[in-house]
Amino acid sequence: MNFIAYIVFALFVISILIFLKYRIATSRKTTGESEVKYKVIEIGKNDFFRYSFENLFGNKRVYLKEKLENIEWLYVSKKDYNLLCPDSPLKMKEANHTIKIKYETQQLIFGGYGLAKIISHEMINKKPEVSKS
Repeated sequence: MNFIAYIVFALFVISILIFLKYRIATSRKTTGESEVKYKVIEIGKNDFFRYSFENLFGNKRVYLKEKLENIEWLYVSKKDYNLLCPDSPLKMKEANHTIKIKYETQQLIFGGYGLAKIISHEMINKKPEVSKS
């Protein structure tokens, strides 16, 4: 019985540490502006562990066309994600419009960037960049 209690306690401590790794942010804020780069198939490559963690909380990954300070993608809330992807990427490509965003995020203590907040977004008449993966 003690063995099971130790395993449960260890899993609890590990999950708390993982949560803190992706949520403790510094006071350094980063703002930027970019167009959204659309991926048709999202498999979470290069960051599968964080991708899975954010999916548990309903957050989505958004790729940026222009990188800022080595930020290739941002994690945003589901509400913000719905603003950035009003239609499927293929329909947006046919309609020849894409979304340009201004965002704000904070640097995490253990590296990387926290959950981003979309400050503003606008639809522009430009062919979006759409890739399969």
